[in-house]
Amino acid sequence: MNSIPFRSLLFLLLTACVLGGCMRLAHRPPAKTSYVLSAPRPAKAPSAVGSAILQVVPMRISPRFNGRSFVYRQSPSQYQTDFYHDFLVAPANLVQEEVVHWLSDSGLFASVSSSAGPLPPDFLLQGRITELYGDYSSKSPSARLAISFMLLDRHTTDHPVRLQQDYHSDVPLAGHETEALVEAWNAGLTDILNRLEEDLGNTMLTIDATSNRGG
Repeated sequence: MNSIPFRSLLFLLLTACVLGGCMRLAHRPPAKTSYVLSAPRPAKAPSAVGSAILQVVPMRISPRFNGRSFVYRQSPSQYQTDFYHDFLVAPANLVQEEVVHWLSDSGLFASVSSSAGPLPPDFLLQGRITELYGDYSSKSPSARLAISFMLLDRHTTDHPVRLQQDYHSDVPLAGHETEALVEAWNAGLTDILNRLEEDLGNTMLTIDATSNRGG
């Protein structure tokens, strides 16, 4: 019985390996895609009418959602991170930037910034993101976003809290693509900032009324 030459056997094995998909080193891994959060104002607000200066201090975020990778909730106790889809920069920085832009166009304050300017701020706005994930734990996936805000008055030494409110948004996803999740987060952030602006407006009216009575 004739034996197959060693070189012929090696050639046959390599050919079978290639055809069987064993050599996949040439296949490129999926590319990473980075996203930002945005909350465009639906309509142009009136020019600034407030006289107070507001500083939005650096946003904080729960350690569970502090990374740049997207987080998905698979069940009440199971969460998963996505290596290939993430935020361009830290999500707390993205949200803070949108808060500053939104309130700058609100007309509630003479000036809104994320850092101390030449004039000391009259109020400090603190924020903490408590939830930021895609919720796939049910048959109706949604984008979950929750932020807590606190407004501090710097006119007195004890810096009293003028507003403290938690905001939650749970927006259903329009599709299964990652872009649908980001669009839902953006819609949720827009909704939260709308409600924050309304609450801040009522708070500033109360403060102005109190100041006028005191004067």
